[in-house]
Order: sequence, then structure tokens, then C-alpha cells
Amino acid sequence: MHVLYFVQYFNLPDEPGGSRPYQFARTWVEAGHRVTVVTGMVNHKTLAVPERYRGRLVVAEQVDGIRLLRTWSYAGIRGSFRKRLLNFLSYAATATLVGLVRAGRPDLVYASSTPLTVGIPGWFLSLLRGAPFFFEVRDLWPQSAVVAGVLGERSLVTRIARFAARRFYSRAARVVAVTRGIGDGLREEGVPEEKVLFVPNGVDDWMLEAGDGPAPGPDEGFEVVYVGAHGKWNGLGQVLDAAKLIGPDAGIRFSFYGDGDEKAALEERARAEGLAHVTFHGALPKKEAFQRIRRGSASIVVTWKHPFQRMVLANKIFDYLAAGRPVIVGAEGEMADLVREAGCGVVVPPEDPPALAAAIREMAAKDPEELARMGRAGRRYILERYQRRDLALRLLDEMLAVAGGGPAPAAGPRLVGEEER
Repeated sequence: MHVLYFVQYFNLPDEPGGSRPYQFARTWVEAGHRVTVVTGMVNHKTLAVPERYRGRLVVAEQVDGIRLLRTWSYAGIRGSFRKRLLNFLSYAATATLVGLVRAGRPDLVYASSTPLTVGIPGWFLSLLRGAPFFFEVRDLWPQSAVVAGVLGERSLVTRIARFAARRFYSRAARVVAVTRGIGDGLREEGVPEEKVLFVPNGVDDWMLEAGDGPAPGPDEGFEVVYVGAHGKWNGLGQVLDAAKLIGPDAGIRFSFYGDGDEKAALEERARAEGLAHVTFHGALPKKEAFQRIRRGSASIVVTWKHPFQRMVLANKIFDYLAAGRPVIVGAEGEMADLVREAGCGVVVPPEDPPALAAAIREMAAKDPEELARMGRAGRRYILERYQRRDLALRLLDEMLAVAGGGPAPAAGPRLVGEEER
């Protein structure tokens, strides 16, 4: 089977950002199939274009048997939704053209959002080539943008986005949800139950080989680590609020790794408020970021206090648990439930800095052996249930069944991922 895979951001393990598309594509190639990935040149985390791609319209590469076609898109996108929209639409246009001219004839077309506009080349090429279409939804659009205040409920862009999303859902043979909440949202949009697949994020294969790793020594102090985007959606102001309540004399320090539109403002606030125990670092390649997590005492992630945020199951939580360190979570819903089930951290409500500060102090006061036990519990839990290779192979079975190269899929809704809780 030849899979034509549209995804705007495709990161390798030695680059900043998540590597779900790489892990999935590599697994499908190892299973004996051809995969052509049409992706962009802009790195999702740094928002920069690597030197080797600059000034070029299309770059063809081979990575671990995957054929990569990297296309040009508008890159000056920081700090403006209009510029981001131009980036999204320019990729959709060039990806459609490259998919048409350079990708060959696929047996199945797979498009992974966000952004929603990735559905444009996926929808068009599947229609033109007469191939089944799978549409992966990693964030519900335009709902998430409306919740974040980026788009108005009745704006023209919102109405166009809602129309486009529904067209993609209608065209798709399967709509892949990366969280249960997204799956619920798809059903509310009218997607039939039998078309919805749950394929969560998971643990990259190289993380299995890392082992448990030594816990930080008591002389190193207590370090709270955050790795990921520094944007409006990430709520990192809550972490600074908690750091301010804790103060610089408690022996607790905070390390932020990543980039995003809000980073400069966060750094300025930390300087203005004298948060000497808070440091910011740039985005790191995935493998290096994983090692920074392992060197920390605990990791942290927060969301907003909004019903929409209950469906968030951030990719970083899988990395945190795989690294074998306890976690501090300010969230409600799927991410909080996962951490409670794993017994690997402390959960508090979102947007509650005093509770977050108390949870951090509680974690810092624990015996090192208890911290190590929590870390092992989280790593064991995540490796048993969320290995990306297993998820990719189960998804491949569904793709083969739909494309006519495998057994017929079972009737009714299917869960591709962990067993029902």
C-alpha cells in the first residue's frame, strides 16, 4: 500500500517538537508499505526554516525509508494570527501542488491537523485519485481558537473553518481523534460513531531503551521542569504565579525549555518580579529535551479552567512519564485522570496558583525514594499502554481494511489505543 501523508510539521527525534508523524510513517514503512510525506519547511517550535531549505520551493529527502517532500510556505509568522493563517494557507496550496505533481498515485491519503487547512490537500488528492481519506484531528477547529479568543464565535474565518471541517469529516472514511474528548467533539459535530477512531499520542520507541535512569541527588536541589510550547494555550503564567508564591529561598527552582509567542513576555515578567529561581532556555531537539526532563526532580503541565480544556492530553505528558519522573498537573479531565490512574504525581485544579504552589512544595518535601517510586510507576504505566509502534500498527490495520488490503473492519466504533478504562 502507498500512503500519501500530509502533515505541516514533521520533526525527527533530533529536532525540536513532537515526532508522532515520523514514528507512524517509519512503522508503516517497516511493515512493508510505501509512505510519501508532504510536509513544510518551518519548524513548529522554533518557527524557523533550516538553512538547507531556504530559498527552495521543494526539497526531496529519504529518511529511514520514508520519502519526504518538503514544500515552501510563508515563514514570518510570529506574533500574528494573520501571518499564521498565511503560513497555513500557503502550505495547503504548495502541498496540494506537490502532492499532485510529485507524490505519485496513493492507495490511501492521510492528513493530520492542526492546522485545519492540512485537510485541503488531503481532501483534494483523495478525491482526484479516488483513494480513501483518513483525517486526523489533534485539535478541534475552529472551537479551540474561539475558546482561546483568537477567533470570534461568528467571525467570517470561524464560519469558513467550521464549514471546511465538516466537509473534511464528511469526505473522510475515518476521522482519527487523539483524545477521547476530541472524539466526543467529533460526534457532536455529526461524525458517525463508526467513523471515529481513537489513536492517542504515545511514547517513541527510543524512549523504551532509555531505562529508568538515576534520580537527581539530594545535593542538586529540587528542579521543576517544563518542556514545550510557550504560547497562549499553555497557561504558563500560572506556573510563574506559583513560583512567586514559593519564592527564591525555598530551594526550589523552575526551568522552562521551549519557545513560542508568549515566551518574551514570560521572561520579562520573571525579571520584573525578581524570580531569580526561574530560568528560560530555548527549544531543544526531542532527545535532548527528554534528557533534561530526566535530570529534573519533577515535571509540570497546566491547562485553563474551561470545559473545552478537559479534553487536553498534551503530548508532553507522555514524555514526562516515559522519563521516569513524577509530575505536577494543574488540570481537569483526561490528563488529570491519566496521572491519577498511574499514581505518578500530584493533581490540582487549573488556574489555582496557591494550590499549584502547595503541590510543588508537597512534591519537594517528599522522600527521594518516594519520588523515585512515583517516577517508576508513571514510566511503567505509560510503556504498558501507549507505545507509538503498537498504536501505529493498529491504525495500519484499519487503513488496510478500508483500502482493501486487509480484513474487513469490525462493525461499530473502534478504539485504537488503550483498553477502555
